[in-house]
Amino acid sequence: MAQEKSISDEVTKYASNIDRDIYTVSNIPEEVVAVIFAYVSRSPKGFRENIGNVIQEEQLGQERAAKFHEKWVLNYGHASVAEHAAVHVGIEKVSRLFSSILELSNEYMSFTEYSQRYQSPVKGDFYTPKELDQNSSLKSKYIELNNYQYDLYSELNGKLFEFLKDTVQTPEGMEKRLHHRALEKIAFEDARYALNIATYTNLGMTANARAIEDSLTKLLSSRYPEVRKRAKEIKEEVRFSVPTLIKYANENAYITETRADLEKLTRENIASSAKGPSNQSYEVNLIDWTGKDSPTPEVVAIDTMVKAILFEHSELSYSEIDKDLNAKSLDEKLEILKRSLEKLGKFDNPINALKLVTYEVEFVISEACWHQLLRHRKVNWITKEPGIGSGITVPPHIEKSGTEDILRKAVSESENLYHELLNQNLTEVASYVVTNAHNRRILGTFDLWELYHLINLRMSEGAQWDIKNITGILAEGIGKHHPNLVSPALKRVEQE
Repeated sequence: MAQEKSISDEVTKYASNIDRDIYTVSNIPEEVVAVIFAYVSRSPKGFRENIGNVIQEEQLGQERAAKFHEKWVLNYGHASVAEHAAVHVGIEKVSRLFSSILELSNEYMSFTEYSQRYQSPVKGDFYTPKELDQNSSLKSKYIELNNYQYDLYSELNGKLFEFLKDTVQTPEGMEKRLHHRALEKIAFEDARYALNIATYTNLGMTANARAIEDSLTKLLSSRYPEVRKRAKEIKEEVRFSVPTLIKYANENAYITETRADLEKLTRENIASSAKGPSNQSYEVNLIDWTGKDSPTPEVVAIDTMVKAILFEHSELSYSEIDKDLNAKSLDEKLEILKRSLEKLGKFDNPINALKLVTYEVEFVISEACWHQLLRHRKVNWITKEPGIGSGITVPPHIEKSGTEDILRKAVSESENLYHELLNQNLTEVASYVVTNAHNRRILGTFDLWELYHLINLRMSEGAQWDIKNITGILAEGIGKHHPNLVSPALKRVEQE
């Protein structure tokens, strides 16, 4: 009895309570948390009892956890165990190129990133690739470019602010001071299009060990030395929390060798285009959608969702529902769909049936816009490397204020150095001088559920103009084929 009481007393240090069915676990190394949770699948005991057993082991169970993970996670492939071990990582002074690659490396990681929409960067805060150490002339040009672009950014920022003060009236009831602060935000939000993606950023990252191991494998196999270096540093830091679970996160030959093979095959099979940068702005091309090959694509999409709704809320088989649904009119089907969405609030997620309707879209968007859009990790993204061949996006305020020549100076200087770096076979370094204004071509596949989220977040009043425009064009394009499916999402935004 005394020993049991002693264990209970000890457990109170790690469990929020010892007498209720729901409790939190804290103050235990993450790798040990994972093994305690995993024991439940093979033990009749509860989590708290397993805590009591494990904490009696030396080093708070670290050795026992390591042996467990070696056996079940690494040798038998039960990787889901690693999802219970979470790590929080602070990442500072990395390029925006790196941050975009990191954020796309695994969809189950969570990030908060320094925002150029709300904070002005500091002169000199940019990443300089180590590859340039072997070429002092190019390194000097690279540093000069970054400093020159910051000066252009500052000039653009100041002129935009003055223009906005002269043209945007203070809203009734708002203090002029607060109004000017809002205008300052708009000014440096647009001025940042003159900066490039070598500019430093900071991130906070939270992820489970399984996601981190997958991410590190990809990062350690990257074409960019900065990415590989930072990945090694992340691995070194997280090993203190989950040493066994990220043990085999290393460069992956399948990734690196297949990438090289596919690039070679692409060069052999597709004629290279030597065209220079175009003047096109952003665009959204809808490539595929549910029901595309049908004369009535929306009916196909509605049938798909309504069948799923009825399946979920009845005892009938799918084939029985399919037979019954054939006898119903389009209006009757729309009524079922309407009922599933009419009470959808601003902060609600729609029903899962919307995930059965899918879209494939090609975007041509600015780097500034892309760095917002990539955070939608429920979209399956296929990306090209940063480049200068798809034109630029010029913010409307820059056009209206007569400061476009300043932005184009920043773009032109980037493109000159970009070509020079390519001529020296420094392809990866060239990516860093691409500006936020330069467009990138992206392929995204997503469902109607995610479209509702995109519209709700990116077409709201506070959304940045670039991604707001893109989302509006996307909604309009999809609405031509699925008007009754898009309209409820648009109405939700209009109700703000």
